[in-house]
Amino acid sequence: MICVPIVGPTMDRALEDIDACRRVADFIEFRLDLIASHDLPRLIEAAGNTPYIVTNRAKMDGGQFPGTEEERVAVIKQAIELGAMYIDIETSTPPELLRSVLENKGKSKAILSHHDFTRTDDKIDALYELMTQMPADVLKLITYAQDLSDNLRLLQLLSRARRDGVNLIAFCMGEKGEISRILSPMYGGWLTFGSLDRGRESAPGQIPAATLKHIYRVNELTIDSKIFGVIGDPVNKSMGYLIHNRAFQELNLPHVYVPFWVKSLTRFFNTYQAYFTGLSVTMPFKEDIMKHLNRIDPLAKKIGAVNTVVREGNDWVGYNTDVTGALSALNAVTELKGKRVLIIGAGGTAKAIGYGVTEQGAALTLTYNRNKEKAEALAQELNAKLISIRDVDAHETDIVINCSPAGMTPNTNDTPYPARLLKPGMVVFDSVYNPMETRLIKEAREKGCTVIPGIELFVNQAIGQLKLWTGTTPPREPLHEVVESRLRELEAKGV
Repeated sequence: MICVPIVGPTMDRALEDIDACRRVADFIEFRLDLIASHDLPRLIEAAGNTPYIVTNRAKMDGGQFPGTEEERVAVIKQAIELGAMYIDIETSTPPELLRSVLENKGKSKAILSHHDFTRTDDKIDALYELMTQMPADVLKLITYAQDLSDNLRLLQLLSRARRDGVNLIAFCMGEKGEISRILSPMYGGWLTFGSLDRGRESAPGQIPAATLKHIYRVNELTIDSKIFGVIGDPVNKSMGYLIHNRAFQELNLPHVYVPFWVKSLTRFFNTYQAYFTGLSVTMPFKEDIMKHLNRIDPLAKKIGAVNTVVREGNDWVGYNTDVTGALSALNAVTELKGKRVLIIGAGGTAKAIGYGVTEQGAALTLTYNRNKEKAEALAQELNAKLISIRDVDAHETDIVINCSPAGMTPNTNDTPYPARLLKPGMVVFDSVYNPMETRLIKEAREKGCTVIPGIELFVNQAIGQLKLWTGTTPPREPLHEVVESRLRELEAKGV
C-alpha cells in the first residue's frame, strides 16, 4: 500500500491535497507539525473513507512541532479522542508519555515509529525486537542509507517480520535508499510512502506516489516478482526505469526494474546477486563487470564491453545490446556493406557501433579531438582510418554517427558535425537522445538527410535487453511513447 503525506503548509492547501491524492493513495498521513493552524476534525472529515494516520513529529525526529513534548503528545491524544484510525508516535517520546498513548489508544490503532536520519545502525534487529515488546499495532523502522547495502538490511528485516507475523513499515531514506522504498511492499512492508508530487516530500528520497503506483506498480509486487535494474555511478538521470517497467506491464509480467547507484561494483555484486535476475550496465562499469561474469557472449567479448547481464541457470552471462540496437536502427534505413561510415567519438558506444558496422562490410573512419592516443588504439583495433575532427571537411562519407556527448542537454547548441557538410542522401545517426531532436538531427533533416535520432538506439537496446531477460519481445510503440513523453517533459522544464 502507498501512503501519501499531507504536508500543508496551510489548511486550505492540505484540503486540496487530500482531494488530489485519492487517485494514488491507499493511506493518507496528516503531518500536523507541517500544517499551520491545523483543524484535525476537518481533516478527518475530508479524508472520508480513505484510511489515514495522524502524526505530530518533533524536530529531533525530522518534524517541525515547536512546542514541548507534553504539548506534542496532547495533539496525538486529541486524535485518539476523535477516534482517529491510526496514530503514529515515536520511540523517542518520553517513556511516561509514550506509555500513556499506547496503553490508552481507544479505538485507534497505534504505529510505533523510529527514525534515524543519519545512518542504518548495525543494531537494527535488536531495536526491532525491543519494539515488538510494546503494545503497538504496527511498527515503523526508517533509517538513512549511506550505502546501497543498507537497503538490504531493511528488506531482510521485513522478511523476518513477515515470518514473525508483525506488521512492519521499513525502508531507507536518502537517494541511495530509493530501492527499499520501491521493494519494501514486495518483502512484506505494510506501507511505503510516496509524495503527492515532486517538491512535496516529507522525507529525503521520497518518490512521487504516482511513480510508485503506475510505473513501479508496487501494489502488484509479490515475493515471486523478479528484480531487474540498472547499475552505474550515477544513475539518477537514467530513463531505464520508465521503459523497462512499462515493458513488464505490457507483457503482463509481475517484475520490477530499479536503479542501483553503485560505488563499489565488487561489493554490489557480492551483496545483491541473490536478489536480482538481470541488469543493465552503464558507465563506468561496462568493462569492469566482465570479471564478475561466468560467461560472455562472443560479440560482447570482442567489443570488450557488456551492457546487459542475464542469469542463465547458475551462470551470470554478459551481452552487448548497444551494437545490435544500433545495427537495427541503421539496417532499417540503409544497407551498410560498402558504405563510408564516419563515427565521431572514441568511447564505448563508438567501439560497439564500430564493430557492428565493420562486421557488415562498411568502410569505417574514426575521429579524434583531444585524446588522439585513445582514438588511435580503437582505430587499430577496428582496422579503421583515423582523422582529426578538424579534417572532416576533406572526408567524403555516406553515414555520420555521433557517439560523442556533443549536443546533449544542457549543451544543446553544440553539434559534432558542421551543417555545411550535410547533403541529401546522407544518413545521420545521433546516439544522444536528450534532447529528443539534437541540433545535428535538426540540421540534417533540414538538409534532406535520412536521420536516426538517439531515441531509436535507446529503445532498440532496451528491447534487446528485455528479450534476453524474458525470452519475449515487448511491443515497440508503448516503449517509444513513454520515453518521448519523458523527454518532452524535460524539455518543457528546460532540463
